[in-house]
Amino acid sequence: MDCFLFNGLSSSERELCLKLIDRDETKPKGSELYRNGYLCILISGSARIRRITESGNAVTVRSIRAGEVFGAASVFGDGWDDFSSIVAEASCRVCYISEEALKKMITEVPTVALNYITYLSEKIRFLNRRIDMFSANSTEQKLYEFLSSSADENGEFNLGFSLSELSRRLKIGRTSLYRGLDSLEAAGLIERSKNIFRIK
Repeated sequence: MDCFLFNGLSSSERELCLKLIDRDETKPKGSELYRNGYLCILISGSARIRRITESGNAVTVRSIRAGEVFGAASVFGDGWDDFSSIVAEASCRVCYISEEALKKMITEVPTVALNYITYLSEKIRFLNRRIDMFSANSTEQKLYEFLSSSADENGEFNLGFSLSELSRRLKIGRTSLYRGLDSLEAAGLIERSKNIFRIK
């Protein structure tokens, strides 16, 4: 199983962790994958993360691929997240790890704890960049912060929703948004092909 949680584990440690996994399910395209209270690993397939807006509409935030996890915010504490939805874009295989199972992994295999802390630290840095983005002064800065913090390890980002929706989310007028994107392209900071962006 390819997942950061098991990086650096010996074969016996990995075997112990795999035995602790609560459920391993195959879900068809269109299925809801999110399960509150579980750390979930997408083993195969792809899915899209959606958030439910105040008006009740589902908006795609981003896509996730095999090896990525979701649900971390709902595992420890009382974090009931009723605004998240993870929908399978194709047939998916998902592992569900309960809070108790994750606690056991962390206490019995210290490397899992370090891997999990590293993952959460990266999430905190990501959220800090998002905060910087929303406090940015210029349209170009706000756009660049959003795109760079959303891009994958290859510097690519598929928007997954319309530029009008992006304009609404970033609280930028549509004319200013288009002008800002043109400025970033002209400066050689991004490349754009429809709604697919590449950070340069």
